[in-house]
Amino acid sequence: MATTDRQNRLLVAEDWRKIYQAFQQADFKSYDFETLRRTMVAYLKENYPDDFNDFVESSEYVALIDLIAYISQALSFRVDLNARENFLETAERRNSVLRLARLINYNAKRNQPATGMLKLDSISTTQDVQDSTGTNLANSNIIWNDSANSNYREQFTAILNAANQTGQLFGNPRESGKIGGIDTEVYTLSSNQLDLPIFNFQKSVGGISRGFEIVPSTINDSESIYEADPIPGSGLTYTYRTDGAGDSSNNTGFFFLFKQGTLQNQEFSVGTAITNYVKNLETSNINNSDVWLYKLDQFGQLSEAWTKVPSLSGNNAIYNSLSKAERNTYNVVTKNNDAIDLVFGDGNFSNIPLGNFRTYYRVSDNSKYAIQSTDMQNVQLSVPYSDANGAQQSLTMSISLKASVYNSAATESNDSIKEKAAQVYYSQNRMITAEDYQVVPLSASQEIVKVRSVNRSASGISRAKEILDPTGAYSNVSVFAEDGMLYREESLQQFTFTFNNKSDIQSTIDGSVEAKLKEAYARQFYYLKYGTKDASTLTATWNSTTTATNTNTGYFTSGGPLVIGESATSNMKFAKPGALIKFTSPDTRKFLNGTLVTSTTENSEDRLWAKIGAVVLDGANAGLGNLESGVGPVTLNNIVPNGSVINAIIPNLTTAFSATLEADLIARIEAYEEFGLRYDIDSETWKVITSTNLSTSSVFSLANTGSATGTNADASWWFKFTSDGNTYTVQYRKLDYIFESESQNKFHYDVEEKIYDYTTGKSVKDTVKIVKTNSIVSSGNSIGYPITWQVVDVVTEADGFQDNRKVKVGFYDDDDDGVVDNPELFDIYVEPTLSESTKFVFFEKYTSYDNIERSRPYAANNFIVSKNETDINLNTSVYTDKQLFYFYDESEDVVKSYSSTTNTLSTTTDYTARRGRGSVSFQYKHNAGQETRIDPSVSNIVDVYLLERTYDNLYRIWLQDGGSKPTVSTADQLRINYSGALNPLKSLSDQIIYHPVKYKILFGSNADEQLQATFKVVKNTKTNISDAVIKTRVIAAINEFFALDNWDFGDSFYFTELAAYVHNQLAPDLLTAVIVPNQSGQSFGSLFQIDSAADEIFISGATVDDVAIITALGANQLAASGTVSTSSSTTTANTTTGSAVSGSTTTGSGSSTGSSGSGY
Repeated sequence: MATTDRQNRLLVAEDWRKIYQAFQQADFKSYDFETLRRTMVAYLKENYPDDFNDFVESSEYVALIDLIAYISQALSFRVDLNARENFLETAERRNSVLRLARLINYNAKRNQPATGMLKLDSISTTQDVQDSTGTNLANSNIIWNDSANSNYREQFTAILNAANQTGQLFGNPRESGKIGGIDTEVYTLSSNQLDLPIFNFQKSVGGISRGFEIVPSTINDSESIYEADPIPGSGLTYTYRTDGAGDSSNNTGFFFLFKQGTLQNQEFSVGTAITNYVKNLETSNINNSDVWLYKLDQFGQLSEAWTKVPSLSGNNAIYNSLSKAERNTYNVVTKNNDAIDLVFGDGNFSNIPLGNFRTYYRVSDNSKYAIQSTDMQNVQLSVPYSDANGAQQSLTMSISLKASVYNSAATESNDSIKEKAAQVYYSQNRMITAEDYQVVPLSASQEIVKVRSVNRSASGISRAKEILDPTGAYSNVSVFAEDGMLYREESLQQFTFTFNNKSDIQSTIDGSVEAKLKEAYARQFYYLKYGTKDASTLTATWNSTTTATNTNTGYFTSGGPLVIGESATSNMKFAKPGALIKFTSPDTRKFLNGTLVTSTTENSEDRLWAKIGAVVLDGANAGLGNLESGVGPVTLNNIVPNGSVINAIIPNLTTAFSATLEADLIARIEAYEEFGLRYDIDSETWKVITSTNLSTSSVFSLANTGSATGTNADASWWFKFTSDGNTYTVQYRKLDYIFESESQNKFHYDVEEKIYDYTTGKSVKDTVKIVKTNSIVSSGNSIGYPITWQVVDVVTEADGFQDNRKVKVGFYDDDDDGVVDNPELFDIYVEPTLSESTKFVFFEKYTSYDNIERSRPYAANNFIVSKNETDINLNTSVYTDKQLFYFYDESEDVVKSYSSTTNTLSTTTDYTARRGRGSVSFQYKHNAGQETRIDPSVSNIVDVYLLERTYDNLYRIWLQDGGSKPTVSTADQLRINYSGALNPLKSLSDQIIYHPVKYKILFGSNADEQLQATFKVVKNTKTNISDAVIKTRVIAAINEFFALDNWDFGDSFYFTELAAYVHNQLAPDLLTAVIVPNQSGQSFGSLFQIDSAADEIFISGATVDDVAIITALGANQLAASGTVSTSSSTTTANTTTGSAVSGSTTTGSGSSTGSSGSGY
């Protein structure tokens, strides 16, 4: 439906709705003065030609006609105006729109205040409070999660306990429960003010100073945290929350609820019982949620609270969803300028008010704005309270915002009311069907601009046991299967960038070059290509001195302590902090849990890897071994048994550039030089390869690393910078390990979700475990111990398709220090150099249901595998027609098909090969986060993806203008914002899980690299418009095309649609436009169709830098090989074609040194 609407809106001139609207607005009968006068004159001439024939301007008859025409025009206008104001679609007056909406049970939304949680950062008190060590905490500033204070948590709770009301010590809260899966407790401070427990503060938001209030909070009978009823002298409440991710988590700690606006009150008296009594409150900008009503006693004190009828469809003071026993009710009716009426019942279904009353209401800024976390830092809150002895004390707190707030909204517009009233009437303001869930949330707030709801679990699941989510989003998954495939995929990727100043270059170096060294694919490439440094000839062993949890001190010895690092001359010179050391057993025993055990012990391994964490001086203590303190001079991050033999060393990989190198890179880029970056393993530094030494080969080689012969021989580059004089293209190398299940398993992985186990202090990872029963070729036996890989990413193809049959895996890193626990996992199981021809998995291309070319596993027995084509003699062997051959030599790496007719082999691109193994027995474990727990009593889990209007506006501004990227509301913040409005509308069997929207950025530098592209346009030579104006208009047209109203979740992008719209907007100044991918592995045409996931919305990130003006369309401009590709494969091994930027390059010379900073 979104596609049809988008095309009708942008491309179709004769859309039936436009035609209908034109007829609707047509003036078939006019009642203006001139028409009425002319009509009457014509009537008199035709019917009374003899009686009335004096039509001169001075005639009294003409004056009478003019008078009648004037009165008729005025009456017609009034009749027409009144008629229009009686229909919702045509009404213009605000009061008419509000009244007509109420007729179909739609309650228009008033302005909504910004609401959020402020986390307590630090606290101090004037009271003498002592912690368990006897330290007096009076006037001491205690900081939450203070690494310099191990007792911060105890001291925090001690101070708060002293300030809490009696009986509410920490652990014994006033209220408790789970809010969004997070344990939440509510406590009350003994604040001694007699008025309302509300504290004001001012903050500048969006350049405007706004007033905010700290308000008491509650979770009573709710799935969210909301403001408690305002009662004078009741005490300020706060919440304690813990999400299990440690004290550093933004969702763990003490929190205060805040709202924007000022709470006001008004008292009134009702002396006579009147049915359907209406109390007018003419104060403007009363917000949509904060209205309370109390009856007063004879002393003017609050005696009982009256219940506000929920603002639901069909609800009013007489007919409502409240209990029959609840008779003290009223409902709030919205008026113009966000004033309100309090409407009471008729005495039959609800009580008639009589006596004195006080109403509280909050007046808020009637505007839409966003509050970033930086806008609310170090808010000072001072609360006076009485201690246990009745003495007056003061509690001083510093609180800050941790998540952006986008829930403020201006009063609902007339257009919005007209649109949503019909939707709410259709759904009857309840969410039962799938369509209800797509429509009703839009009416919850004018701030919700897009919604997508997905039913994750079907009805009919037994309520006698906890729901298990088979997709893995909310439940842990543990699956065994036997159809696994493990293979590696080496590729050459690229991105482009332009710059205006040094700051732009520095940002590119930091965010797009240096940052890639910290990715798993960079480490994996390093481990494979640089290999190990042999240490087996040293006959050196490990002398273990002390052990602790995951820590072992000692020194290396070979007839005495061995010096290491810069002090050594052997390969022990590579034994520096960050280096990986491989240990083997001194005899036939094997390793298990830091000890040597008999070789037959279950799960024991024949090798052990450890990282050097620290080295004191030369690592040998000048030949003495242990230090005077009794610990060893070398610290390892793993426990290594005493006497273990050192076998090999992997030197540290430096992942940071030195300031000197960065300055050199900036200078070269400013000069548009061509150069490369290589890693020097001996010095552990990054160095520049000048243009005269930079190899043009895409095949990585260390054979001529550091060559300075000027013959372009150095092919050891990781990054290659080329330029056309305006745009830089940077090629870089990747090595991914892929694990795939042919049919038995699907993988679920969210790269954004980080799960932390605070009991172990480590993150919990999704894993793929190759079970120990799998056999290896070298021994013909089973491995004997499981090999565990960690899941690091999903596999996303260029069109946005995420293949859940496979995931990217990496070497397991237990402590997340960036240095893996065992870099030989692939070699242990696959043994790629042993029986080499059997160590490949194959894939065939096929056309999917959506006509996109994809790949799927293909049986290896369909191929004859050999190293070189010269190994095959077609004259002496007989092969069947179309027999497939694969030649795996690095110089060939090609699949060929045999033709019995010509007795020749021809290259085919229908099949690909990767080095690896198939038929793997494995266990897949997925760990669901603790943020969302499923209520076992519900039958349907409904994922609701919400896009907030303010966030959308800020995001689009960021894409065009740069600056700080706005942060999306968290699921917890969305729950606070909207659960109060949506939860009453859902079925009891449903549970709503709130999610922020995911944008899929296309084309610009902020998009994923496989989605980055250049728009190449041919300008009409006869136009006088400049290139700059053409580029600006192209980007404006693209932005209009990607306007939010034109797209929905899960849509598909077609370039032909965009091209047609751009042509419509720029003709005749533009002749044609094409889109060319920037990624080297993609050919022209690969971005003509892009799909989005069910929870994604397209948005354009293109800027004028992504538009190139060309004179004609040619192969060199399209930078394609001539074959239009519909393949969506994201990576191609050693691919060098498909660059989106072409042109001459400028060469330069020079050298630079890198940095030897710390590695992972």
